[in-house]
Amino acid sequence: MKTVSVAIVINSFNRLQLLKQCLKSLESWVPGAVDWFNPHVFIYDAGSTDGTMDWLNGGNSTEHSFPIKIIDGKNDDDTSFSAGLNHGVAEAFGEMPKLDYLLLYETDNQILSAEPVSQAITCLERDSNLAACGFTVRYLDGDPAGTGMPFPKVSHFLLGKKLSHKLKLERVRYDWKTLDSTQFSRVDVVFTSPLMVRPSAWRASGGLDAQMFPFSDCDIDWAKRLSRLGWHMGVVRTDAVIHDNSAAISSWSTNRALHFHRGRLRYFKRYNPIRIALVWPHFLALRHLLEYLLVACFIWNKERRSHLLAQSKRLMFQVSNAYQEEK
Repeated sequence: MKTVSVAIVINSFNRLQLLKQCLKSLESWVPGAVDWFNPHVFIYDAGSTDGTMDWLNGGNSTEHSFPIKIIDGKNDDDTSFSAGLNHGVAEAFGEMPKLDYLLLYETDNQILSAEPVSQAITCLERDSNLAACGFTVRYLDGDPAGTGMPFPKVSHFLLGKKLSHKLKLERVRYDWKTLDSTQFSRVDVVFTSPLMVRPSAWRASGGLDAQMFPFSDCDIDWAKRLSRLGWHMGVVRTDAVIHDNSAAISSWSTNRALHFHRGRLRYFKRYNPIRIALVWPHFLALRHLLEYLLVACFIWNKERRSHLLAQSKRLMFQVSNAYQEEK
């Protein structure tokens, strides 16, 4: 394999311990792959207050075998996930004009060996319409983690995320093909961490839509836009890639349900406007009401019931406002 130049883009916010682990996992194999793998790491920090910038600026970023560029975004107008990733990629393009690939690699990722990276690059080099190649990620305990999904349907949204998950309606149905010793499958949507991306596909798509999808469903919207441009996505089968946040809670996590519903509604308004008009807001409001009643009747743990009731109530009252946060 020829030497490939790769920009590893990490979006970081108040996850110092996870950041240390994701860099450590790279350090475990990158020095042994220097004959074909030339990585540069770009870390966009969205204003962390947990000591991340002190740690990075204290010399720790120079202790690795690969160069690290630190991007301090604390004063940026938009520090959402999408905006941060776009900013990191823009820096990479500016610093590395002859860049071969992007590797979107988040703080809760660990790539444990060179093999899956080599396999993803091989798949990208053999299929000129492959925009991005991900991996079958797992949790630290070995259980499979979320890799991606088929493009969502309005009917699944109406049923709700929990019921759709229980019925496995948005489960990836792999169609494995063997390429040399690599197993590859096309997937409609491959989540952005970790993900090997062809720079020309990123440029053609314009990157993530930070205005409409700052957090939830930014990767789904991006995959849909790539698909409409004639690109596709896929994954290689491996057990050497981890996606596990070790139960770290972010400020975004507390509003996860609201972000999910807002993002998914925007997705359908963009790509399925007629179908979503049939169920929003009245049928979705009815679903939230039913969820509220089910929680009140069947959840006995007081703390969990209180949380879920408040969540359902909030969604019920904000559905007509397209799940916008109250100002």
